[in-house]
Amino acid sequence: MRSLIFSLLLVGVYGGASNTVNTWNGTLSYIEDWGYVKIRDNANTFWWLYSVQPSNNRPLFLWLQGGPGSSSSGYGNLEELGPKDLDGKDRASTWLQVADLVFVDNPVGAGFSYVDDSSAYTKNVTQIGQDLLAWARAFFTVHPEYRTRPFYIFCESYGGKMSAEFARVIVQNNNILRINFKGVALGDSWISPMDYVNSWGPYLYANSYLDDIQLKQVNAQAAHCQKLVDNQQWSQATNCWGDMEDLIGTVTGGVSWYNILKYGDQDDWSKKRRKREIDLDKDNHVLPETIQRLYNRHVKPMYDVDLNDYMDTVVRQKLGIIPPKVKFGGQSNQVFSMQYGDFMVPNYDTVDWLLKNQTNVIVYNGNLDLICDTIGTEMWVNRLTWTGMQGWNTSTRTRFGTKSFPLAGYVKRYGNFQFWWILRAGHMVAHDTEESSIYMLSQILKTT
Repeated sequence: MRSLIFSLLLVGVYGGASNTVNTWNGTLSYIEDWGYVKIRDNANTFWWLYSVQPSNNRPLFLWLQGGPGSSSSGYGNLEELGPKDLDGKDRASTWLQVADLVFVDNPVGAGFSYVDDSSAYTKNVTQIGQDLLAWARAFFTVHPEYRTRPFYIFCESYGGKMSAEFARVIVQNNNILRINFKGVALGDSWISPMDYVNSWGPYLYANSYLDDIQLKQVNAQAAHCQKLVDNQQWSQATNCWGDMEDLIGTVTGGVSWYNILKYGDQDDWSKKRRKREIDLDKDNHVLPETIQRLYNRHVKPMYDVDLNDYMDTVVRQKLGIIPPKVKFGGQSNQVFSMQYGDFMVPNYDTVDWLLKNQTNVIVYNGNLDLICDTIGTEMWVNRLTWTGMQGWNTSTRTRFGTKSFPLAGYVKRYGNFQFWWILRAGHMVAHDTEESSIYMLSQILKTT
């Protein structure tokens, strides 16, 4: 294993920027730092830190975006919870008012992270977890002040699979890292794909998006996917998942996967456009049609024109360390496609392991999310076998409210496990329900 000194030499840091942000809790002064970690040969991970001054032993939240291939430093930072938006305006609801923030473009190839050779892409969450360990060893060497402060991982979507694995890697290697790891928070996370696929029909039916005949169609497709997963035919199961999304798009008329009260972009569901919209990777290989459709649906929208232009101009100039050959999100397609065989593999057993090893686990879910619906999340939670499950099942769920919404959601806690039901939120909880998010964060810090 690499020494910490060697890891330090692999970090190119360029920082020193300072700024202020007006928040709900007053004006904050903060400094920024950023850099690259060469986590492996031909693999370079970008990170961006926001640190409030004076520090007062503030916690540190790591944010991992989903996709896989979406950008934490771009989408999560500028579109959801960072101190500034794309116009450079203050975000009053920024999570920076609760903790310092570090955004990591992960897996390598997402955002400003990049590979020099296609062999350096990761193919599963196990490899991603080891890459994040390499990043952490370097980061906490450059910023040792955070070793003793509370450290949490937050995420959403596919970031949940990666975050659960990274949390396990931290616990297993904390004799080397020596950090104050407090827990992992899994937001609308793709932990058990088949539990989501199997719940889409009943969820949509209960919300009037399907009739009886359509429900049978959707459930039949889900059963087909389940059989493939049972036989561990992972690539075929990924194809089945793509077909399932196409079917739901057709029978619902294009319901949004991220908020069922919204309408999906009809062009994205058009078969004619799907056939016309074939992307090539950097080696001019045609990507599988199913993967291309799924990428267009779940990752490509995270790289909208405004965000891409802003990151490749204003942010690039500000950071001063992005190699000229690196285009923001330019490798995200390949990042997504390389996970082809791992998409449908569940990892709730990793969550189980974390709970059994006394790690704090927080699950939070928006009730309007479809892709990772709350029903599916509750299904995989009920699969957990840690000794606290009996106490969890008999615990009382309590409501919580915010200034704008007296009934904002519900929470249940038992031992080192918490579940937050967030009302009025879709897939992007931090974006959709800002007050609930800040309330939840403050309570997590008090109870873990």
